[in-house]
Amino acid sequence: MESLLTHFQATQNRIYKRHMPTPKQVEANIPLNLFVFSLQSYCSTLLEFQSAFNAKTHTTSKRMVKFIASTLQTFVDKAKYPRDKMEMAAKVWFAILAACFFSVYSFGYASTTANAVAYVMGNHIGGSFSVTANRVGGVIAGSIIPSICLFYICSYACGNSILVAISTYSLLFVWVTVSMYIKWKGGFESYAGLISAFTATQVLLKGCDGCEKGSVAPISSYSNLAQMSLGIVLFIIVEMAICPQSAMALLRANIQNQMKLYQQCFQVLVQDTLARDGAVATEDEDDEATASEIKAIVKKKLPALLVEQAALLKEAAFEPLLWKPPFSTQKYEAVLDCCQRLLNNTLVLFKLTQWYKHRMDLQHPSASPNSNNDQAKDHHHQTSNTSTTANLISDDDDDDVAKPVIVTEKKEVWGFSTAEVNLAIHDTFDTLHDLFGESFTYADGDQTALFMQMKEAFRLADKDCSGEIDADEVKSMLEMIFAQSGAVKVDAIDSYVAEFMEIVDSDQSGKVSLEEFIDALEHGLQLQVEVFQHRSNKVVPAHYHVPHEDTSRPSRPSMMEFQPAPRTSSQITSSQIDHGGDNMTRAHDMLNVDSFALPDVAQAMRTMYASWLLENRRYEKASMEDLLLLNCLISGVSGFARNLAMLEEMTVQQ
Repeated sequence: MESLLTHFQATQNRIYKRHMPTPKQVEANIPLNLFVFSLQSYCSTLLEFQSAFNAKTHTTSKRMVKFIASTLQTFVDKAKYPRDKMEMAAKVWFAILAACFFSVYSFGYASTTANAVAYVMGNHIGGSFSVTANRVGGVIAGSIIPSICLFYICSYACGNSILVAISTYSLLFVWVTVSMYIKWKGGFESYAGLISAFTATQVLLKGCDGCEKGSVAPISSYSNLAQMSLGIVLFIIVEMAICPQSAMALLRANIQNQMKLYQQCFQVLVQDTLARDGAVATEDEDDEATASEIKAIVKKKLPALLVEQAALLKEAAFEPLLWKPPFSTQKYEAVLDCCQRLLNNTLVLFKLTQWYKHRMDLQHPSASPNSNNDQAKDHHHQTSNTSTTANLISDDDDDDVAKPVIVTEKKEVWGFSTAEVNLAIHDTFDTLHDLFGESFTYADGDQTALFMQMKEAFRLADKDCSGEIDADEVKSMLEMIFAQSGAVKVDAIDSYVAEFMEIVDSDQSGKVSLEEFIDALEHGLQLQVEVFQHRSNKVVPAHYHVPHEDTSRPSRPSMMEFQPAPRTSSQITSSQIDHGGDNMTRAHDMLNVDSFALPDVAQAMRTMYASWLLENRRYEKASMEDLLLLNCLISGVSGFARNLAMLEEMTVQQ
């Protein structure tokens, strides 16, 4: 692989030098670099497997001690006590307490109800409907039929204890086997299979109570069923009365959490790496903590969230919505597929940055005695064809390799800008986080598209990417709107800007925030321009129109109550037409923008990078590590942009 990487760079440089490619051709070659690195990472993983497997502890006693220690640590780990688990614990505590009162005062200290609640209300996180339906179905399946079978077994075989035991245990084996098959095959009813196995075990292991008296009365089975039914009523009431949860809401919250983590990974793996221009960061505590956090996100948190997302998707498909809009399984399956591709993209970028960092560390070892330097060189020679990622992410220190330091060698600053695409991607992450929030749970496609156009219009107006637009940026935006109206020059543009700021800038800060911009558009802000029809193209004073509203209406109306205005409209009165009026009034929507411009921004960044690489033959001066890093990062940014744009489009679908 080391020979392949070197030969690949030499061949690529020779082809570039001989054929003088265009930036478009260089762009087309970028995915090949990502494929080469993926192949290198795959081969390195194969070579590392034996040593990584042998490094694990296989001694039984040591594994037992490690398991006990890790289990005890979980009791004091705050991460093991999220809010959903605390809510579940409170529900179980209340239900068991109520079951104990009923057992003492209604059933003569019989523990059936309390045991049923304790067994059934386990640590299962999901929507209230699916959890309750599975619990009810599992208790019914595990209590009624086994209780009836147990009654007949005890009635006809009570005199022979061996026959009772064989019949009871055989029935128990068959019932638990079938129930656990339902559990492990997956599906919506899998949790019901587990509950059925627990309940049947509790019923059948009690055996025949009346055999010692010489007769078996059916009242014992009826009492058992009554106590089980009481347990069903208890956890139905508790689940529905205390913090009920919708599977759809949990699914959307899961996607929100993923967007936050993907945004954090993008910031560290892509934006920070490009900002350093290939320099190796210092080995301080903050960098180590950041690397450990990103590793935990990529290797543990994101895969766990994806598994949870798939399970919640199955639950949400069966959840009744009554009068609410129907749940789109196809839409959220496509969202799940996009999230999986984002994880794959993030994982490749994580391995890429770790590989590059380790290569730079080996090329620039710290000052140490000659023996240590020789050992470091030998170690680099021996491990040149193996993965460098493992040495970075392993918890063990390698004494043979010197610790890295800050690189003092001056490298050429990477002269292509990624600021626009970085800000666009962060803005898209924020938009997706809002779109998967509670406010847009039941929003239709028009309302979602309108909100996205609002944010895109604000982003285009915000030239300096400060998060607010000032008077100069408002002036540029109005000039663009006037140009679309047919105007070439506007004389009183400053007065229009002042009128716009007076209406939209509610806090009189001199700048318009995104919230103020959206609030004005939600209230129906339109720009009415009077254009001379025959004499000239001169534009006379514009007027901002905000429909009259009741003062009792809240200042921040809900997105659900907004009625979007037409995209373009012309208002010409009959008197103007009959009398040959010189002017007409046009109402211009300020949202005449493309909501899905992110791929175009990423494409512009790729073209800029390709042009910069061809300029002065920089591809000949750059090292193999730098070229592979840059090409893979550019490809990764394009992958982020493509998948985020697909997610945006899916949010508009019904």
